Amino acid sequence: MIPSELDSRPFCACSTPSGTAGIAVIRLSGTDSAAIADKCVRIIRASSDSIKSCLDMPGYTAAYAEFRDPSTDTVLDNVIITRFVAPYSYTGDEMIEISCHGGNAVKQEILRVLEGLGARQAERGEFTKRAFINGKLDMAEAEAVMNVIEADSRRTLDAANSQMHGELSSRLSKYEEVLYKALALIEMIVEFPEHDDTPENTDEVMSLCREALEGIENLIRSYAKGKILTERMKIVLCGLPNSGKSTLLNSIAGFERAIVTEVPGTTRDTIELQTVINSIPVTIVDTAGIRETEDAIEEMGVKRAVRAVSEADLIFYLISPDTTAQVALETAKDLIPAKTRIVFTKTDSGINPEKEAITDGLRKIGIGSFTEISAKDGINLSSIEDAVTEVYENAGGLMSDNITILSSRHCDCLEAASDKLRSAMDAIEGGLGVDIASSVIRAALDDIGSVTGKTVSVELADTIFSKFCIGK
Repeated sequence: MIPSELDSRPFCACSTPSGTAGIAVIRLSGTDSAAIADKCVRIIRASSDSIKSCLDMPGYTAAYAEFRDPSTDTVLDNVIITRFVAPYSYTGDEMIEISCHGGNAVKQEILRVLEGLGARQAERGEFTKRAFINGKLDMAEAEAVMNVIEADSRRTLDAANSQMHGELSSRLSKYEEVLYKALALIEMIVEFPEHDDTPENTDEVMSLCREALEGIENLIRSYAKGKILTERMKIVLCGLPNSGKSTLLNSIAGFERAIVTEVPGTTRDTIELQTVINSIPVTIVDTAGIRETEDAIEEMGVKRAVRAVSEADLIFYLISPDTTAQVALETAKDLIPAKTRIVFTKTDSGINPEKEAITDGLRKIGIGSFTEISAKDGINLSSIEDAVTEVYENAGGLMSDNITILSSRHCDCLEAASDKLRSAMDAIEGGLGVDIASSVIRAALDDIGSVTGKTVSVELADTIFSKFCIGK
């Protein structure tokens, strides 16, 4: 749904992050943007000698200029002006981009001047919101813009770019077409029951619903990967004190993130490291060694370690060469077998003499993945990376395509559509009539449309764009 009331005044904001930098970009969008810029910009050099003002500039061209404070006629900065003409701009409206030096004072003064000349400060996400309103992007594509901005791994970037370039929207349009075919067939059955209310036509409606349902549920499953890409895979390093957890964390980090000593119990709290492994964003949690202790502070750390294990996507249970089978198996009781990989550490110091007994005991409780490493010498650390990749690749099960949804909102909408399609199919199979199924299918289409913005409310659109940064 497109908002009926819009503030028609041009709006401006800095689109680059706050702080000091070499350059910054300030955007000005809306009718008369070039006219406002001409009140504070003097063109020095452009693509043609005939260009004397921003209004003279063709779209998609740049000019070197002075940005001046009209109230004092002083130069604030030398800038690059880029002009975009409607509808061929990011927002779909007339736009000016001002590339200036990245000092805070420069940015603040340029914005002050623009606002003094009639522009207003942009709201959060207003540039992208205007692009959505003007039909430059649908809602799924617009939301993907923030995913691209926030991406900190190649896999996340690829998934976000796929969505921003319309692959998710295109796929959903395909399922919408399938369901509209089902609705057309239902309408024909209802209008002409004497000719069209046949088992063959009813079967065709079921087949179309099933086709859409399978595709939608495939997208829902993809969110298991999408959630990892946007929220990070949580990896927990746990084990007895002095089992090599902090050394492994430091090896992955590439610097001393945690203190490493030969004294058991050095780590008394959880230590987190955010990094990327095989293009998968992860948060690695180094936990306090799990053991009985009378030290109140260490006991708190142990409790946090147990809680971290319960929340993990992947657990590496580290076992050093001096750990006995009895202790190793007793400590493993709080682990989640399906999420746990056993890591025999410190192979540079020798092999655990009770390794076979430990392995057999852990297999009996459902843990079947084992590796050996020396974090100190960097031996076999690739097995850690391989385990992370395996968990990511298996997330969501087998999927028939490579589209990955990144938003919990999208997942919720598609789950609602899936539930309604199942209800529609149950109604048909239960003999309740295709006319009842028709209304449920239409409701499912509304859920799908909420992803792309076809049926999104003004309030929801405002909420979505309010999560964007100012300047985007």
